[in-house]
Amino acid sequence: MIKFYFVLIIIFLSLSMLPNQIYGIDKIDDESILITKSNSMKEINFDGKWTFYKEWKQTSWNPIKSDENIVFHLRTAHQGNFIYVMIDDISDTNANIGTDKATVCIDSKNNKSEIFDNDDYCFIIQLEERNLIDVLFNKQDNFVIQGDSQSKSFKELQIIKVKEFVGIGTMSDKEDKYSTIPHASYEFKIPIELLGRSDNYGFYVNVFDAGANVTYSWPEDIKLESFDIPNPSLWGDLVSPDKSLLENSESESVDFVIPFGIVLVISTLIFFIIFKKKRSFMK
Repeated sequence: MIKFYFVLIIIFLSLSMLPNQIYGIDKIDDESILITKSNSMKEINFDGKWTFYKEWKQTSWNPIKSDENIVFHLRTAHQGNFIYVMIDDISDTNANIGTDKATVCIDSKNNKSEIFDNDDYCFIIQLEERNLIDVLFNKQDNFVIQGDSQSKSFKELQIIKVKEFVGIGTMSDKEDKYSTIPHASYEFKIPIELLGRSDNYGFYVNVFDAGANVTYSWPEDIKLESFDIPNPSLWGDLVSPDKSLLENSESESVDFVIPFGIVLVISTLIFFIIFKKKRSFMK
């Protein structure tokens, strides 16, 4: 009988830890990147490269190809109030400091407009050669562009300041997951507060190899002769299939703590009753 009660307690605890709702996937195709929720993003060492074996392991992975060859590896995840992106550009093995770059663009409303609206943001990281001073003073060679609902050309847009954005690009080393040959790699930490929460953003990514004067993009069918950003109507989608990107981190913790506390109290009471009955029986 006691074992039966323990089984009930375990089942009850397990059910309480499940998500409140399970959502279906509305739109998944070749122009969608699925972003996962991860609990290990706070362990990321933002130095522009894959620093240790498990650093970016708990993230979604998309190998981006050109002419059937992988040109860069795209890793994405979200945790708390940030979206995390890593671009591992295995095709760029020549360090062109300040001219090699990687770009992540997000359309917060995903309205696929022909011009750059003020809900369109591009986060650009330039390759740098970091030294001890750069690390100590948190120097980053990056900038953020926001649309203005008037300009049709990306080059017409102005740079904005985003305090919480982190973006660093450096040459990888022997710790890299995909290639031991040094190559350009880039790490992004993008504040969700800037974008607003959504389960489906417009999404575009590219890397520019200045030495070869070539740009590789996702979606993969976008072809550019040199560094440029196509208008948002050509971007793909960044999809949170379980809609966890809509959840606020603070409410998540509250939602979990309250039911868990209730279950813990009930489980303790059940255990106390069983223990008391057992003692009475032994007398």
